[in-house]
Amino acid sequence: MENKIKLLTEHMEMEAVIITDPMNVFYFTGMYSDPHERLLALIVNKDGSTSLVYPALDDEAVRGTAKVDTFLPHKDGEDAFKEVFKALEGATTVGVEGDHFTFNRYKRLLEVCDGKDIVSVQETVNALRGVKDESDKEKLQEAVDITEKALHTLYDMKIEGMTEQQVSDHLVETFKSLGAVGPSFGPIVLAGKNAAKPHGDTGDTVIKNGDFLLIDFGIVTKDNYVSDMTRTFIIGEADEEQKAIYESVLKANLAGIEATKVGTKFSDVDKASRDSIEADGYGEFFTHRIGHGLGHDLHESPSVDSNNHDIIGTGNVITIEPGIYKAGVAGVRIEDALYVEEDGAYVFNKFPKKLDDMKLK
Repeated sequence: MENKIKLLTEHMEMEAVIITDPMNVFYFTGMYSDPHERLLALIVNKDGSTSLVYPALDDEAVRGTAKVDTFLPHKDGEDAFKEVFKALEGATTVGVEGDHFTFNRYKRLLEVCDGKDIVSVQETVNALRGVKDESDKEKLQEAVDITEKALHTLYDMKIEGMTEQQVSDHLVETFKSLGAVGPSFGPIVLAGKNAAKPHGDTGDTVIKNGDFLLIDFGIVTKDNYVSDMTRTFIIGEADEEQKAIYESVLKANLAGIEATKVGTKFSDVDKASRDSIEADGYGEFFTHRIGHGLGHDLHESPSVDSNNHDIIGTGNVITIEPGIYKAGVAGVRIEDALYVEEDGAYVFNKFPKKLDDMKLK
């Protein structure tokens, strides 16, 4: 935690930073807590000293886990910002998370700072969280392993005749039994024509022979790491058009993985997958970016899209998830998570993805 604070202070051009996003507080202190409507705020001063303002009702849990210098609990009904002002130690230039710090809290800061001296540090925090180390890699692998073990159980089941929701419920029950705290999202389970909706809603559609079955989901571990993967199964045998669409997505997935190297632009990874699908004539049916960062949250920095010309660095964790969504015909997405190393991309996912291996009963 000390190293993360040190990296933050090295990027600070202001006297203090206020962190209020609970997952960012966790990232810098090791303590996760949902304060609900109450104030949770980590104050980091330029000298590296840290203070945590938090609801007093969480005092025991906070003191047992948070790695900070000063604990500043506040009771219900008290003005929590008095503790914030105390922690700022007279600082007049302050950084906040532009995507999270609320307008009403901004107005309170105006009591001690001029508006021009309150700036966003969102990009800095996002960039810090976008670089992982070997410990993060190990814990993300644990999340992926649980996810894949749950998905493997579908091979032993009679899926035809079940509903999308029943498959989703089965996956949740299974991954919780394997140690997951809960889902990071979904599971999204889409059968037949529903699979052509990139983020469709899991429902009561009955799964039939000849259907593609698109399953996109992830889990949260006890250490607050998440997974995110997608596989598209076929119930029975695929027809010729289904085979063509599936093979195009698989090629694009492999092209994106191959392109993921230190020194490459994120936009070039997106281009590698997109060019592959366009060469097969399905370009108009690939309607989203190729991937995103992954870690403690489902969507983290960096974004892997055509407009992100930043350079891939060691420790970036990204997803590669091309898809083809042809309304009324078929939908396929294949998603893996990658950890970028000096000599290439380490792929967390070991789950099969060749069409012949994706058949369910």
